[in-house]
Amino acid sequence: MKLLDVNILVQAHRDDADLHEVAAEWLQTALSTPMGFAVSELVLSGVLRISTHPKIFRDPTPLDSALEFIENIHNRPNVHILRPGPRHWGIFLDLCRRGNAKGNLIPDAFHAALAVETGCEWVTLDRGFSRFPGLKWEIPF
Repeated sequence: MKLLDVNILVQAHRDDADLHEVAAEWLQTALSTPMGFAVSELVLSGVLRISTHPKIFRDPTPLDSALEFIENIHNRPNVHILRPGPRHWGIFLDLCRRGNAKGNLIPDAFHAALAVETGCEWVTLDRGFSRFPGLKWEIPF
């Protein structure tokens, strides 16, 4: 199963994003398949944080619009909400060490650990995830 990164959803949501058209089309296709995809609530909260942030976007997404976007994803029957399980913390610590994750790379290690623990393929636009051994990942477009 594919587990989505924040950047995929932000690109799909924001009309002014560089890859909006292709990301929105990719997301609509993924949402229309019976298998769907997986996402974590941490990723959904990250979409909310980034899309509404006035220092990231000149015209940030209004809160109600951003909430509607993430709720629409969260509430779909073919969207699987994944949460860390009993092996997550150990995998996370290992990926921090082996990937030399510090500072802003710590949340990346956390997300990578969730993908590794659940056997998902991490779908991202960030090539930096290649630093995490054992993580299956792809750039979808």
